[in-house]
This record gives sequence, C-alpha cells and structure tokens, in this order.
Amino acid sequence: VLPPPKVRPMTLSNRGVVGRHRIFEVLHQDVTASDGSPRRDVFTLECPDWCNVIAVTPAREILFIWQYRFGTDAMELEIPGGVIERGEAPLAAARRELREETGYESDAIVSLGSTAPNPAIQGNTCHFFVAENARPTGATHFDEHEEIEVVPVPVNAVAELIDRGVVRHSLAALALE
Repeated sequence: VLPPPKVRPMTLSNRGVVGRHRIFEVLHQDVTASDGSPRRDVFTLECPDWCNVIAVTPAREILFIWQYRFGTDAMELEIPGGVIERGEAPLAAARRELREETGYESDAIVSLGSTAPNPAIQGNTCHFFVAENARPTGATHFDEHEEIEVVPVPVNAVAELIDRGVVRHSLAALALE
C-alpha cells in the first residue's frame, strides 16, 4: 500500500489571466511554499477537458486518423477525439467527436478511465473511451483547422505502430496500451 505523501501542497494566489486563446488560457499565479515562504510565480494553461475514442469496427479494425498538428509541424496518426464543450458530458463528447472526425457511430461506447495530460502546467483531464461495433453512418464535420483522413488499422497491427513510433501522440498511445 502506498503511504500518503509527507510533502504538502503549495498555495497559489493572485491568479490572473494573461492570455486568452482559442482552446486555452494562460494563467499567472504567485506561489507560497507549504512552510509559508514565498516562491517564484508560475504560469499554467487552463484547458478544457478532452476525450479520445478507440473505435473498433465489426471487422476488428481500429479507426485511426491522419491529421496535421501545428505543435509538431507534422502529420500525426492518432485516434479520434477532441475538446469536451462546456456543459457537455464526456460520453456525449466522445460520440460527437467520433461522428464528426470519422463519420462513424457506435451504440456501445464504454469509458476506459481518464488521465491528467500534463499536471505540471495543465489542470484538465483526458477521458478515454472504447466504441465497439463502430460503423459508418454519415458525413464528417471537421472543425475550422482540421483536415482528417480516416485509416482503419487491423487490431493486431496497432502495437507495432506504437513501437515503431508511427503513433506519437502520447494520449493516443496511452489509450491504446
């Protein structure tokens, strides 16, 4: 059994937004150590929660998407997913993102849990889902900066894509492990 930590949390104060961007805000905060001594100020990102979907077709293929990513300036092979809108339940967002990015739907979507994407500078959560029996039902509806290609991959080929570094998105790889 893991004992509780002996170190105590620091206190954040004087929180203020120093930058507002389309999908995140940059926050500035002062930090006080657990013993009361002042520390340096910190900058964090306030991001909405996200979801990722492992969509499995009746042919036992997982739906991947090729998508250009600004951060890496490269095409990345990922699983469908995206931002959970304000007031939207994670499961509803997973259904929406699957439909928008792939044109597929599933009546059997189950939560696999969640993780903190980067707790050093972000406070959001990424929720993982698996969608069994995913089938094409309609057209895709991409966001403004999305251009996506859907790629079905046999389930038994997925581990090799991760091992070879073809799937580089850490949250996609984590969901698939």
